[in-house]
Amino acid sequence: MKKGLAYLLTLALAVGTLAGCGKAAQTGENTVETQQENGMQEGEEASGVDFSEDPYEVRMLIALPAASPNESEVNRVIEKINEITLKDLNMTLKLEIIPFSTYFEQIQLELSSGSDIDIFTSVSAYGPSWVNAGYLVDMADLLDQYGQDILASYSSEELATAPNLNGYVYGVPVHKEISQQPTIFFRTDILEKYDLDVSNIRTMADIDALFEEVAAKEPDMWMLAADNLGLAKSVVNDAVGLTSVGTIMDPANSTEVVNLFETDEFYEWCSYNHKWFENGWINSGAASDSESYYSYITSGQAFSFFSDYGHPLSEADQETNCGGVDLTMVTLGEPYATTMTSAVFCYSISSGSEDPVKAMQMLNYIMSSTEVMNLLNWGVEGEDYVVNEDGLLDYPEGKDASSVGYHLGAGWILPNQFVCTPWVTDGADIYDKIIEYNDSSIISKAMGFTFDPAPVADEVAAITNVRAKYFKALIVGAVDPDEYIPIFNEELKAAGSEKVLEEVQRQLDEYLSNK
Repeated sequence: MKKGLAYLLTLALAVGTLAGCGKAAQTGENTVETQQENGMQEGEEASGVDFSEDPYEVRMLIALPAASPNESEVNRVIEKINEITLKDLNMTLKLEIIPFSTYFEQIQLELSSGSDIDIFTSVSAYGPSWVNAGYLVDMADLLDQYGQDILASYSSEELATAPNLNGYVYGVPVHKEISQQPTIFFRTDILEKYDLDVSNIRTMADIDALFEEVAAKEPDMWMLAADNLGLAKSVVNDAVGLTSVGTIMDPANSTEVVNLFETDEFYEWCSYNHKWFENGWINSGAASDSESYYSYITSGQAFSFFSDYGHPLSEADQETNCGGVDLTMVTLGEPYATTMTSAVFCYSISSGSEDPVKAMQMLNYIMSSTEVMNLLNWGVEGEDYVVNEDGLLDYPEGKDASSVGYHLGAGWILPNQFVCTPWVTDGADIYDKIIEYNDSSIISKAMGFTFDPAPVADEVAAITNVRAKYFKALIVGAVDPDEYIPIFNEELKAAGSEKVLEEVQRQLDEYLSNK
């Protein structure tokens, strides 16, 4: 997700990506109350647990967009979780929380070496290639036998098993919003300082004009914290070609697969960013920067950043990512849902797991336990949060996100935030609002389709190498798009992009004809 990876992987992590929060592939038929009713109650013994065995330790890796709590704080929370899981499952959890800046490089290395990871944050964009490489366990039978609470937490089994390749289920989606939406976030203090109204901003030209105004008043501030993951976040598309070039530019009305890098939308993004880069409004080292762009908002170095997410929790999520900095969100388009956006993050079981059955039992327990999910997301009651008179969670008196020992506030990348108790600033009905948001989304005509890159694996690998040469520099504005986009596309064609586009279109047409 989120670093120097292929397009759809990074598209997924915009964390707001990647920020993001919401209910993946869920509808109003499956309410939060239903999920909580399905969960285990405290003290209820899990069926089929053999307490005569030595406890099994489940190694779980979770990705976060920014710095994670220090190890001692994580261990403090895990100690509480293990008191529960040891009693109910005869298992313990070994949790590793890793920032995006190093996470996916580490995961790739560990998967390829057969490391003993049990459960980990996965990304659907890489699912097919990881399946073909033998890195991931097929979870289909495991879900049927040991994942009944997981299956019950989605509105349908089809949605629960959306991360699959020709029936090989390689993950279960994180419970979050099913859509992406082009957005931009501004520091509220700067808007208020100069009495700036951003309610009518809708286009890149509008943003450019605002940058002109603010830059004149804040000459030492970058106007944009460039996404060091390399995302064209104003470009609406369904990247059906996964990590290749194939995309659908009008997913609500078309199923034509085209080369993203030949589109007017991609050129517009690169052109504006190049202008801002040349003006000194973007970090001059953005193309090679490994620092999270959130840190530049937190430090006051940058005025704004783009995101893929505009759902009801986006602003709160991004403020958490930025260390509590007050932000103002402006949406630049309608929410739209694709196969990848509805299941962008998921939890997978690695082929290196010593006991996939126990890994599935632990994942099933976590996804259905309010107590464990509250611990993972919010920390320890009385130390990291308190329950107010309305039954919502808040910081202990005199504390905030920067002073409590543990507060992920990142339910959007945890297994199932919708069994969590809501945070006071989100409101008791926040999860129902996410469901309504999902129901309002534009649905891609290619929803449900997953491209299998195996038939064109050599071409996809060659395309990946070409992308590594040009994509990041283009996307952050470090090079002139008029000069480099033609070179980029010429080399992509030499690497086999047209063959890949044809294969993506063929597979998509076959999928649609069989629906």
